[in-house]
Amino acid sequence: MRIRSLNNREDWNKFLMVNRGSFLQSWEWGMFQNSLSKKVWRFCIEKEGKILGETQIIKETFPFNLKSFLYIPYGPCFKEDLFVKARKRILNLILKESTRIAKEENSIFFKIEPISPWPKDFLGARGLKRIQPKKTLFLDLKKSEEEIFQNFHPKTRYNIRLSQRKGVKIIIATSKEQQATSKYFDNFYKLIQRTAKRDKFSPYEKEYYKNMFKNLSSALFLAEYRNKIIAANLLVFFGERATYLHGGADYKYRKVMAPHLLQWAQIQESKKKGYKEYDFWGINAKIWSGLTRFKKSFRGDEFEYPYGKDFIFQNLWYKFYRFIRGF
Repeated sequence: MRIRSLNNREDWNKFLMVNRGSFLQSWEWGMFQNSLSKKVWRFCIEKEGKILGETQIIKETFPFNLKSFLYIPYGPCFKEDLFVKARKRILNLILKESTRIAKEENSIFFKIEPISPWPKDFLGARGLKRIQPKKTLFLDLKKSEEEIFQNFHPKTRYNIRLSQRKGVKIIIATSKEQQATSKYFDNFYKLIQRTAKRDKFSPYEKEYYKNMFKNLSSALFLAEYRNKIIAANLLVFFGERATYLHGGADYKYRKVMAPHLLQWAQIQESKKKGYKEYDFWGINAKIWSGLTRFKKSFRGDEFEYPYGKDFIFQNLWYKFYRFIRGF
């Protein structure tokens, strides 16, 4: 078993798709990270010419770009039928390679937030604060459209129909359309800013969302009411899954219930395109109580990812990192 760089986009994504890897490990996500001036390393682990695993490592910097850490979001991706012993060997190869990179980059630690459960005896400091969501909701799109709709909370079904009666129209735009990259995208970002101000969180810069929209297989879904865009969401498509990643709405038009209709339109379009799963991307009843309640009303299946692990190279700086992160 050996680890090596893999620089073929098609082969990289093919392995991820076959083995239910996350879009955060996709080639396109790496390109998006590059557009933000971040370094990215892609490695595959192979035995006798067959790929058994893949991992994409991202260099994250803090504060003021003085220090860095290495990060694997929702990875590594293993061949699905791989035994625990082989997975542990792969993790050890990745840890060895990341240690080498960390020395070159002067990184203070290496963070892994996996999809698959850890081998029981794989050592590392438990990652106390995650970057990616710990819990999410998955909606099964293999069911019929009628089954999916009838399973929604009764109030959610009512709100969807109400929004339709009010005359809310749905617009779908992709980054390939010139109008989407100007008018529609500007509307989307303004709604993100308004939502952030209302819910007291810090949004990314406009260029962040623009680069994401440009690099990933994605689409904007917008709700229009009386010739005004009042809600907008960004969806990402990868493998067999559609993921609702970012969104915003104008609170002034809350009685029109556009976000409910928008989600239903996104679910319908994802099913129409052949995706088998819809990811609501992050729930937390304590931190995002209202948003979590809204997402749960669509009756997805709750899923919890394994906890992350930090492998520490510089203890003093790691303590400082924990301090500024608030844990």
